[in-house]
Amino acid sequence: MQKFKEILKPLLDETYSKELKRGDYLYHMGDDPKGIFYIEEGLVGLFHLSESAKESFLRVFSEGFILGHRSLFAEEPYHASSIALSKTTYKFIPKGLCSSLCKQHPEFLKAVAMTLAKDLRAAELRIAGLASHSAQERIAETLVYLKLKYPQQVWTRKEIAEYSGSTFESVTRLMSKLEEEGAIHKSGRDFEILNMKALLNLKH
Repeated sequence: MQKFKEILKPLLDETYSKELKRGDYLYHMGDDPKGIFYIEEGLVGLFHLSESAKESFLRVFSEGFILGHRSLFAEEPYHASSIALSKTTYKFIPKGLCSSLCKQHPEFLKAVAMTLAKDLRAAELRIAGLASHSAQERIAETLVYLKLKYPQQVWTRKEIAEYSGSTFESVTRLMSKLEEEGAIHKSGRDFEILNMKALLNLKH
């Protein structure tokens, strides 16, 4: 995302920042895209709600990430909803301005294409079951998402596994490791996040 920051810096410097409280929505599933969101500070969770009202967690976005670009360029409604998991500051680049940037600055369009290509690769690997190297990242992001969105809820290891697309054994193993490293503290089935940065930057 550093590429975007470099390209958009002049524009972002002239754009007013907006704030979201924890629990506020950036956009809802089914809304028509109006532009691209750039996260300056905070955490935003992306989730999909099925017709049977089952919630599926997709990913967490943090500082320096953009949201809404896929639906904007696909010219289709948002396939998921985005919600602030903490106090979040963002900047908004309207649809018309995005079109102008694509025409006037090929590097901007290239940066968007690279982001979409990387997202597609990650999605394909995950579907194919080849992205086992990212299982720990998915579990860690799920822990952040569930704890921040539903702070009063106690989640079972099985539920965490379902949300993260992982296994009960993998969740149990990683949570024990994270506790040993001081990133979380377990209390029965519940847990407390002690080091948010460590979870979001977790590598296999």
